[in-house]
Amino acid sequence: MKSMIIKLNYYKKELAVIIRGLQKLPDGYLAKKGKFYYQVINRKQIGITKKPDLINALYRKKYLLARKVQLENNISSISQSISKLDNTIQNELIQSFPTAYQDMPKSHFYHPSAEAWMAASYQKNPFPFKGRELFSKNGTQVRSKTEILIANQLEDYGIPYRYEAELILDNQTNYPDFTSLNPFNGKLTIWEHFGALNQTGYEDSMNSKMNLYTSHGYIPFENFIYTFEYEVGDPRRLKDLIENIILGI
Repeated sequence: MKSMIIKLNYYKKELAVIIRGLQKLPDGYLAKKGKFYYQVINRKQIGITKKPDLINALYRKKYLLARKVQLENNISSISQSISKLDNTIQNELIQSFPTAYQDMPKSHFYHPSAEAWMAASYQKNPFPFKGRELFSKNGTQVRSKTEILIANQLEDYGIPYRYEAELILDNQTNYPDFTSLNPFNGKLTIWEHFGALNQTGYEDSMNSKMNLYTSHGYIPFENFIYTFEYEVGDPRRLKDLIENIILGI
């Protein structure tokens, strides 16, 4: 679904550009008889053979009009397809099963690797927690109030995660804020929350970290989420990220 939404947004942006472009082009359309070119407006033919710029503009208009129709059809088709998609999240899907299935432990539906990952110990960030003690609903200690919001949303969706788990890349030790697991298909996603952009040197550190992640196959908004302070306060944004990226609905 994510790829469909991306393509839909791309088509909408291109369509907007084309509509603006058409507004700047001349009226009518181009006709040619032998070696002579004409601009046709309301069935009236105006000779323009000696006006190459006008001829080129009408050629361009022909293409843009055809592309506009194509984009409108694509947008309509994708929008209809998205509206017909079943966006039930995995937990809700299980709840729709007969009682005999619902009574089974949810782990019975998990990917084979999920339980082992959830049970395994991991190396955590040794940097000590400072200041006020902050905990998620399920008791995970985090470093900021914003990270509580993220942790709570992950827990509400029943998504297993590790907080500040060690990740070694290019002999560099990193501790992504969250490493989450989609228990139904085994997909791992790292999540970095950049909440201190006002601190000196923080932006350089952020860019360096993002470049390191992407160079090792962590693709933004595929298996790597990053957020900023201004967007995490909106629960709808967190839900969109969790459902579209981590759960892949």
